[in-house]
Amino acid sequence: MQVKREVGDVSILVNNAGIVTGKKFMDAPDSLIEKTMEVNTMAHFWTYKAFLPAMIANNHGHLVSIASSAGLIGVNGLADYCASKFAAVGFAESVGLELLATGKDGIKTTIVCPYFINTGMFDGCQT
Repeated sequence: MQVKREVGDVSILVNNAGIVTGKKFMDAPDSLIEKTMEVNTMAHFWTYKAFLPAMIANNHGHLVSIASSAGLIGVNGLADYCASKFAAVGFAESVGLELLATGKDGIKTTIVCPYFINTGMFDGCQT
């Protein structure tokens, strides 16, 4: 991973990338659905793979996953987004439990599930 080569090991990893298609499921092009899963879910896998080994070796670090409240409940018009954020929450929770089960209690985990953040991504969304 290019970032790991450029920055080296880190003690705090914050996964904060996110995109939304803003389309109903049947109107969303397959390529956008795949992009949503790549950015919102798979990026967590790849960054953990890159940076977690050093944290495990040192039994020290903090993994922060910025997910979404849409990763806890389904939202009309956000099927792909919700699925990707449900996956991000499940992934982060599972890895956290794996770390505890292996005695790596020096690696802390936080899962953040905010409501709409004023980034422009959700302009026009209503609840």
